[in-house]
Amino acid sequence: MSSKQKIWLFVLLAVVATVLGRLFLNSPIAHVQLAAETVGNQIFGKWDITNSLIAAWCTMGLVLLIAFLAVRRMKLVPTSRLYGLVESLIGWLRDLAESMAGVKWGRTFLPLTASLFIFIVIANWSALLPVFGTIGKVEPAEEILSHELHDYAKDLNKDRKDAGLEEIHLVKNKKAHGHHDIKYEKPPKEVLAGFEREVATDRLVIFDGEDGLRMIPIGFKKIKEMRVGEYWDFEHWEARHGEVQIKVGDELETFDLEGKTAGRLLPYLRSMNTDLMNTLALALVAMFLVEFWGMKANGFRGYTSRFINFKQGPIGFFVGLLESIGEIARIISFSFRLLGNMFAGEILLFSFLFLLPVMAGIFILPFFMETVVGMIQALVFAALTLVFASMAVASHEGGQGDEGHAHGKTEEHAAGH
Repeated sequence: MSSKQKIWLFVLLAVVATVLGRLFLNSPIAHVQLAAETVGNQIFGKWDITNSLIAAWCTMGLVLLIAFLAVRRMKLVPTSRLYGLVESLIGWLRDLAESMAGVKWGRTFLPLTASLFIFIVIANWSALLPVFGTIGKVEPAEEILSHELHDYAKDLNKDRKDAGLEEIHLVKNKKAHGHHDIKYEKPPKEVLAGFEREVATDRLVIFDGEDGLRMIPIGFKKIKEMRVGEYWDFEHWEARHGEVQIKVGDELETFDLEGKTAGRLLPYLRSMNTDLMNTLALALVAMFLVEFWGMKANGFRGYTSRFINFKQGPIGFFVGLLESIGEIARIISFSFRLLGNMFAGEILLFSFLFLLPVMAGIFILPFFMETVVGMIQALVFAALTLVFASMAVASHEGGQGDEGHAHGKTEEHAAGH
């Protein structure tokens, strides 16, 4: 097949995919929020089970499964392709560590940096599976309105307190017994008017059924979402039932809500690295071991003299203070670099999921880009851990001249990678 024929074939496939996507793959706009959603009961009555935590557990299980399958039939001359792939990956990471930190410390750092790279890259790649962000449980509109009304009244009371006015208290709804009942009675007029303006245009997704496992509705059905003002009757403070009027484009259409639930999807799985708590945990583990290795190489007093230095007068003390701030900044940088890149990638994929009906033929492009970005971010995290660890163990070896040489070497390797 000639190059021209391949181009025409690709164009034809793109057109066909776009037509099929327009008919069967259109979906509502996904709800995006920075904080991970709570999808399970508390552990020991203290910690919530979030969808990013479940994704982290799944990643751990997947890493252990790959390791088990790779080494369960080890031979002197390996015949397993998976074993060969894992061995090649570890060998490449070992060479990277030794080239940046030397043979002695490179092999010391290898277990941490290899674990970080493998764990992060598998977490990033597994988040591209269709089950992430699309399957979960429904948070009904009544529960959403209860939370938003509470937050709105809280913010309003702050303003009223600053203005010297009396606070407004919401009255609990004694008839509320479940997620499908709103938790508060109808608020006072001064609260209701502003609250309605704030939330009336927010979008709710329409799901079939009331409880149980649900997924984002896709297909050729025209109406998949509605506005809060179309679902909730603010005047009578109750949900509308039966047939309602929903604005679709510039027209009003009648839709039957019988047997439907309006709300938002709380997905059971969300990319582990789009939650700040997870990226912060990785950063803390990495930096804790970096400090440990620094103390091991230079001794406790020798290493901490970087941060607490009274021998060189005010300038030495100020430099030590800057070093301390720099260590904290590394943790923040570690956490937000990975979080920002992966969260932005998730939003990009959600955007393309919404646009899928009209551009299904080129959807593979952002998917491929996220695959590459996921690997690059894992490599950057591991490489920076190597750089910081190398600087920690070399910072006081051999005096000031060696220190400068070590810093220059690690910075050179960081720039190269």
